[in-house]
Amino acid sequence: MQESNQTVSRRTRYSFGFGCIGRDAAYTLVNNFIMTYLTLAVGLSNWQLAGVGIVMVIARVWDAINDPMMGTIIDNTRTRWGKFKPYIITGAVLNSIFIVLLFSDFSLGEGAFLAVFALTYILWGMTYTMNDISYWSMLPSLTVNPREREKVSSLARIGANIGLFLVTAAVPLVTQMGKMSTMYRGIAITIAVFFIGCQLLVVLGVQEHKNAVTSAQSHTSLGGMVRVILKNDQLLAIIICMLLFNIGYYTTTGFGVQFFYFDYGVYGGMEFTIFALAIGVAQIVTLALYPRISKNMDRRRLFGLAILMVVLGYLSFMLVGYLLPMNMAVLCVIGLVLFAGQAIIQLLNLVLLADTIEYGQWKLGTRNESIIFSLNPFITKLASAIQAGIFAFTLAASGLNRYSNEISALEKSTTLTTEQIKQQANALVATIPDSATLFLRVSMIALPLVLILASYGVYRKFYKIDDAMYRKIIEDLEQRG
Repeated sequence: MQESNQTVSRRTRYSFGFGCIGRDAAYTLVNNFIMTYLTLAVGLSNWQLAGVGIVMVIARVWDAINDPMMGTIIDNTRTRWGKFKPYIITGAVLNSIFIVLLFSDFSLGEGAFLAVFALTYILWGMTYTMNDISYWSMLPSLTVNPREREKVSSLARIGANIGLFLVTAAVPLVTQMGKMSTMYRGIAITIAVFFIGCQLLVVLGVQEHKNAVTSAQSHTSLGGMVRVILKNDQLLAIIICMLLFNIGYYTTTGFGVQFFYFDYGVYGGMEFTIFALAIGVAQIVTLALYPRISKNMDRRRLFGLAILMVVLGYLSFMLVGYLLPMNMAVLCVIGLVLFAGQAIIQLLNLVLLADTIEYGQWKLGTRNESIIFSLNPFITKLASAIQAGIFAFTLAASGLNRYSNEISALEKSTTLTTEQIKQQANALVATIPDSATLFLRVSMIALPLVLILASYGVYRKFYKIDDAMYRKIIEDLEQRG
């Protein structure tokens, strides 16, 4: 097992891991704030809000076709720079352009706005796919040593969470410093440039390791692509698990700003930023400790512990303002428990997905990193689209979209100061009925809890690759040469 003991260099680990900061900063801006930008800065009628939700679903249907096709293209690519790096940097540059366009208010009519948004959003998704598949597909090529793979994965998840929570904490704060639409555009440009810089770090700093397992090359047709996915039973199990988890996770985070504005009841304050920083620290510390924790606890037990933390966090969150006091100290403690558990699950999902590559190679005779990891961005974007649909339905059905539109009108005012906008918005928020905020909380907390519990059930029942099975797979693959 000499080859499987290969370690990953410090330069490669940190270049790959910290390169993820810009990627997730860029994705978080779109995923967590595009609906907030559209409803509070641009202002959407109910039919436009429904139209945006439909566009996102259509985009995900296209992704169901496009993402595996992109994975097949990458797997069949041969260049002097390898098969991953050309797509990593090209995807980053193109995606950055569409990020800026998504956060640009061209003051179009309702129909024209929807058409431009649809085209821009679909192209944003396609170019993100190019970068995302190639980036994560590189991970299994760095090592087949499970512990080394977990070290690289934990650094990448740390980088991802740094990007996620820097953006999550900073955007609500920065957008209150001036005209909201202008501030969002400035943020989009800044993050787009940062995204490109981080991907250059990956391209220049990461060195792939080749051995008898990772150097296996296969030319895969489009028909073969379908076979790679459908015949890999462990892959199917983990993508269902990941989809359910991601829908729940993104639904919770997607309502973050609205919770503090509408339920907590403070528009334009620092509360959401403080909460985001607290849970960001919790996730980063948890991921940093993961390699040590995993030495003393197998993945199945670790998954169970994480689920217990998530359940405790969600149940406590639901009770805030009813049986538990509604204040920042209580919310931050609950957030620490909830998001630490979610961080562990995110990392476990990633390494479990990576292990299905060697399983598929062992079972089907072909190694298809990019096809398998093409399902990761598809799952992410499908979950985001479903989250956006839940978001739109919740705002429309609860009546909260009326308050969003009134706040949008205040934000667009040319006669009010920033402080006057906050004062009038807070007076408006104070009139929101309890039934509307309860509707928001059920969508944000109760529904995600059910989905994440279902995710865990799928994992326990259908995912069979444990440490012993994985070692046997690697031994067999090395013997085949």
